[in-house]
Formats: sequence, structure tokens, C-alpha cells
Amino acid sequence: MALELNQDSLARVIRPKDLKTAGLIDTASNRAFLSQQAYGVVRSDFSGLSIRQFSMKDKVAYSILSVPHSIVLNQLNQVIRTSTGVKTSDRDTIVRRLITILTEGVPHRLYKFDIKEFYDSIDPLLLADEILIDNRIPRASLLALAKYLDELQTRRIRGLPRGIPLSATLAEYALKRFDNFISKLPQVYFYARYVDDIVIVTSRLEEPRSFTRTVRRALPFKLDFNTTKSRLVDIPVQTRSNGHGVVGDLDYLGYNISVHESARVRGRLARTVDVSIATKKVRRIKTRICNSVVDFLRAPDIWTLTRRLQLLTGNYNVREYNTGQLRNVGLYCNYRHITRTDCLRELDSFLRAILVGDRSHLAKRFATSVARDQRQSFLRFSFLSSFNDRTFYNFSPQELLALKECWRDG
Repeated sequence: MALELNQDSLARVIRPKDLKTAGLIDTASNRAFLSQQAYGVVRSDFSGLSIRQFSMKDKVAYSILSVPHSIVLNQLNQVIRTSTGVKTSDRDTIVRRLITILTEGVPHRLYKFDIKEFYDSIDPLLLADEILIDNRIPRASLLALAKYLDELQTRRIRGLPRGIPLSATLAEYALKRFDNFISKLPQVYFYARYVDDIVIVTSRLEEPRSFTRTVRRALPFKLDFNTTKSRLVDIPVQTRSNGHGVVGDLDYLGYNISVHESARVRGRLARTVDVSIATKKVRRIKTRICNSVVDFLRAPDIWTLTRRLQLLTGNYNVREYNTGQLRNVGLYCNYRHITRTDCLRELDSFLRAILVGDRSHLAKRFATSVARDQRQSFLRFSFLSSFNDRTFYNFSPQELLALKECWRDG
């Protein structure tokens, strides 16, 4: 059975990548050998776990180096997800529903909360007290999970190690009761959480301070909010407005969402909601353009620069580490809900100024290194055109890693 933790089930989750990492070719005997080693971990403990620490977006992350342990953790992840039904919410669905709700011509109050140091702050001991008595999860899996959590404590790894798929599942499990509680509060009209980013739309009948206090106190496992990132936007109803004025805006999941005053449309009150790419994300893309050109000046390679411009302006497929499924990402795929293209025109202007301009120091250096005809040929890359055309490119996983290496911002 899929929910069992035995040698057969462990053999089924072995990926070609696991065999390659172990230095083995993909044969039945090698798969049996790896599954036997993995089952040895289940029967003993995680003391032999080999784990590497690295930096990911200025935060500490981890990867599992020992293949048998990685196989066990992947199977544990599948068992817990299947047994409990926990999963990460879909970003596109959250944004689409939020925009739809905000267009309604009724009173709303919009709250945004960010959980401080989400993975690092979850207390594994408190989480273990809850999950290890969950009778939906098979006993063998619970015993293996307990050994794994004990090993993390022994190594003084804080919270749930970021970068390991099982950590994402355990974090979702930790907040499932919280999600259910907040979504059922009488004042709540819409609730969504994407990892550590929470958005709540209320009926505006609640007292904001008291409501915020209720939400904060409901956080489990010693979690707290990052108050510097919290936002509150009042969205009243205007009956004598042309709808042009903006009552408030917020950044959420990479978007900037601006809510206009209500106005009558075909006899009903409604609001216009403008959606753009968040300023922080636009700034990151500009930084990546600059880093790409700087790297070219250090080691001139027209093909590498071309591929980086394709990566920045287009879309491509990546394979999910945990499921092995392909996922579409890139400019259009990441920001398909934008209704204003000013941000794309801004990026095009910035790109043009770097490639064929002569005002900035970087543009002058680029102009002296590349012939004008070659520089002008790069203008075929456009954020606006690529977004409208939904342009796709193909990249291998190895090429993606190499191309992104110069983007120090993550």
C-alpha cells in the first residue's frame, strides 16, 4: 500500500536523481539495494543523516546529501500528505479570488499578515506532541518521523529545516487548525494563506485592534507576526463617486493590488481593481538585468547573455523536486493576473537604456564592449511583447542553474 513505510514502498519513490547521486546506474538490483538501505534507516534511526547547510535568499536552508535518508523523508512526506490532506495553497487561485472579491461594491476591510521566520520559528517539540498522536498517519511513519525530529534537535537545527520538502508539509500541518479557525470567524469574508503570507477580507463590522489580537493569539507553536509587514486597508462604499479615486493598495504574493472607490456600473455598485507587479519584484528584475550585463563584461559570451535575456523576459518549465511534475514559470506565468502594463513598459525602458543607452556607467561600458548592431539586436527582447505573446523557451536544469548563478539576489 502507498501509505506503508516498507522496503517496497520506499523502492517506488526512488527517483533517477537518487540513483545518480548515489553513483549508481538505474537497474532493478540498484533500486533494491537503495531501498534496502533506506529501510535500514527506518528500522534504526537518523544518526547517519548527512545534511548540507547553504544560503537561500539570505536565509539558512538545508539539503539532504545521504540518499537513503532522502528516500525515507520523501516517502514520509507522501504518507503525511496523503493521510492528512495537507497541501500548500495555490497562489494563482488565491490572487484570482481576492481580486474578484475586492471588485464587489460592499464594505470591506483588508488585512495582510506575515508570519515571522515561519520555518525557523515552529517548535518541533510542540509540533511532535500534536502530529505524533494523529491516528490518521500509520504508526510506522510516526515512529520514523519521531526519530527524524529527534535528530534535528540533537543537531540543534532550529525549527523546520528550510529547503527540505517534508518541512513544507509539516509547516502546513502545523497551521491547518489555525486556518480553519480564522476562516470561520463571523467577521471573515475571505481568508487565504500562502506559506507565511496571510490575507483576510472582513465585512468591516469588527474592531480592527481586537480582531488583529484574536488572529495573533490563534497562531500555534510560538509563531508570531512580523508587524513591520502587516497592512490594514479600509475599503468603504462610495455612492457618489466616479470610481477613479484609489482607497488603498497592498503588495501580496508578488503583485501590487490597488482598490478604487466604488461606483455604479449598470445600476450596481462595483470597484475597479488595478493589478501590477509589486515594486520590489520590478526592482529585482532590474537588478538581474544589471547582473547579467556585468557578468557578460567580466566574461564576454553573447549566447549566455542572450539566454539570460530569454530567461528574464520569457517563460519556461521546471520540474518540481517533490512530485517530479513540470510547472510553468516565468514572466507571464508568474504575473498572469496583472491588469496594468506600466511595470512592463518600465522594464522595457530600463532594458533599452542598458543595452543601447549611453547615460549610465554600465551602459557606457557595455557600448564599448559590444558593436552597436549586436546591441540593437538584443532589443528584440521585450517584457511587454513577451507577456502578451506568452513566449516560452526551453532550458535544461543544468543550464538554469548556470544562468542564474550571477543573480546574487536569489
